[in-house]
Amino acid sequence: MAIVKCKECGANTLSTKAKSCPNCGAPTPKKTSMLTWFILIIILFFVYSSTKSSTTKTASTSNSSSVVAPTETLKDSSKKEPVKVVKDTPKPLWDTYTSRDEMTGNFSAYITSPIAFPLTKMDFPYRDVISWLAIGCNGKGEWAYLGFNSSPNITNDETRDGYNIIDTRIKWDDKVEDAQLTQDWGAKFIHFSQGKETISKIEKSNVLKVELHWHGQQPTYFEYTLNGSSMALAEIRAQCANNK
Repeated sequence: MAIVKCKECGANTLSTKAKSCPNCGAPTPKKTSMLTWFILIIILFFVYSSTKSSTTKTASTSNSSSVVAPTETLKDSSKKEPVKVVKDTPKPLWDTYTSRDEMTGNFSAYITSPIAFPLTKMDFPYRDVISWLAIGCNGKGEWAYLGFNSSPNITNDETRDGYNIIDTRIKWDDKVEDAQLTQDWGAKFIHFSQGKETISKIEKSNVLKVELHWHGQQPTYFEYTLNGSSMALAEIRAQCANNK
């Protein structure tokens, strides 16, 4: 027998064997039997086992989904249609343009090659020199010339009235020959004296190399691509024929 505290009145006079508290009359709480504790433990064990099994199954399902999902994504991506590669349309190597005199109404058309740089860069003040090969036409004829972004200062020339004659060498593909050019004083253009013959060779050749002697420089060489010149020339010839 033991004396415990009554839960109702708080008096320390309650015997564990008494049926009720002698102070307040509250019934004595009954002890939980061993059988009751055994049954309670079994119930808790089954509840725990059931909960753990459910958690494991959920985790397994989740892991299975995470494994399948990337595979399905890859499978879908493999079904994509191949990307079509569209090649850019090649631009013409030679440019064409036309001009009409506002005062006289005279029509002219021109073709120009891609820009050419000196094969060996020149010293100051010619470091930024660029050039191009061109052909012009109007209702009366055709002419070929070299254009520059600044007036060429050529040394091996012969001065005439208002222009200079330049004797030099040019190279059509692998064939080297002498040529005569003319330049108006201070002009940015140098014309081929044999215009008709030069234009014919431009149409038939692939590359033109020109040798020029700039003042204070070593011989300078410019190389012009002739690919596409025939097609561009046919275009401006038709325009000039229609605008005589």
